[in-house]
Amino acid sequence: MKEDKLNRKRLALFILLSYAFSWIPAFIFNRTLGYHEWFETNKYPVLFWFMGYGPALANVVTRKLTHEGWDNSCLHLNLKGNLRYYALAVLTIPLSATLSGPLVTVFCGDGDLGNLGSLYTPAEAASLFMQTISVVPLIAFNTFGEEFGWRGYMNRKMEPILGTVGTVVTGGIIWGLWHAVLTVEGHNFGTDYPGYPWTGMLRMCVVCSFFGMFLMWLTKKTGSIWPACIAHAVNNNGGKFTLALLVSGITEETDFRNGGDMVAMLPFFAVCTVCLVLMMRERRQERISADSIAAGQM
Repeated sequence: MKEDKLNRKRLALFILLSYAFSWIPAFIFNRTLGYHEWFETNKYPVLFWFMGYGPALANVVTRKLTHEGWDNSCLHLNLKGNLRYYALAVLTIPLSATLSGPLVTVFCGDGDLGNLGSLYTPAEAASLFMQTISVVPLIAFNTFGEEFGWRGYMNRKMEPILGTVGTVVTGGIIWGLWHAVLTVEGHNFGTDYPGYPWTGMLRMCVVCSFFGMFLMWLTKKTGSIWPACIAHAVNNNGGKFTLALLVSGITEETDFRNGGDMVAMLPFFAVCTVCLVLMMRERRQERISADSIAAGQM
């Protein structure tokens, strides 16, 4: 009971610090420089670290303030026996996106499936894909700021309290709302969609809940945050669109903001749901094994 209470205290402190460390500088930059200037133009790339590394800093400070060690920090690469998960981190989002092309063509394009595959040759699509993944190792150091916090700390503290489903849903909402200081400025969805900015915040929570299933699964299977960092980087660098363009009848200028982006992610959401089911099954088996061991010791 004492350990559970301490776990809850650490989790609450981590969430509070994650928001404080990220929102305060982002709010200042939004008001002084303007969102477009500091976030979208890449004139001040170092300023993003004040926002993006908030959860990682919260992880470190929470451990320090609550006298927690660094056991199970998930910082090691753990490559041995886990290369397939690193491959899945790179390939899952682009490959699932190939199913997004026909869906988005119907939803956002002219609906003419005869145009599928007319935009890019396989060689051109392969070139776009290589451009996407070639810089992933570098971008992964940016996504580390979030993954070391959300997957490396929050999920691990939350799952014993809320269970696997409760963790991906509650954690997804916390992660999604963490973006709100940017969402209100037009991040991801712009500002001209129905219900702005509230529906944008809701959509962000939905996306983060599903995406969190995949990232949490990668982290649990490898004991490392780096596959999650890589998958997050692939997504942020356009991985969800590169191969989708190969089998679609839309253009890169197609407006996805009025719901098309959510349709495009449905195949990936299905993959994420499978990851959730696998985690639930593994957790159930762990409980059965623990109960069997406890019964044998009585």
